[in-house]
Amino acid sequence: SRSSDFVTLAVNTRLGRGMEFGGSLDMGRTVEDNCFVVDSPQELLNCRVVTPFEAQTRVKVNAVYPLPGGVSVSGVFEGLPGSPYEANFAVANNAIAPSLGRNLAACGTRVVCTSTVTVPLIAPQTQFQPRRTLLDLRLTKRFSLGPRRSLRANFDIYNVLNDGSILTTNNNFGS
Repeated sequence: SRSSDFVTLAVNTRLGRGMEFGGSLDMGRTVEDNCFVVDSPQELLNCRVVTPFEAQTRVKVNAVYPLPGGVSVSGVFEGLPGSPYEANFAVANNAIAPSLGRNLAACGTRVVCTSTVTVPLIAPQTQFQPRRTLLDLRLTKRFSLGPRRSLRANFDIYNVLNDGSILTTNNNFGS
């Protein structure tokens, strides 16, 4: 079973002189419970995984500030959770068979078995990369093309803080 408890707080407002401000905080916790196992005790390992609040908390703030001459400057700031660390080790049948006293069930009746079993060396959703911090800026110039038409030219700068966070990881342990 899977259950999630989330809450989102958000605000959007317009201030004097055309200024706009918005922000949100989104946080929650997810529990995945697969601990009802009929035929494989191995599946009880990490059968209940809790993804904590800090791993799912997102903060976002945006603002628009108008300048004279149809120009405006805006920005978006985001604080995002880091990706989870995992370390999964693929153990070959020939390393397991001596302690198990038989081949893995996936081998069947094959004489030479190349099957593996994946063993998590770190419990899932317990260790994470550092949080990501992003800032994007935009300068906009509005050109009037008559009473009902206009054109907007944008100059965007993404990742102003030069955040070089790791987005995904290789979760396999070994060579």
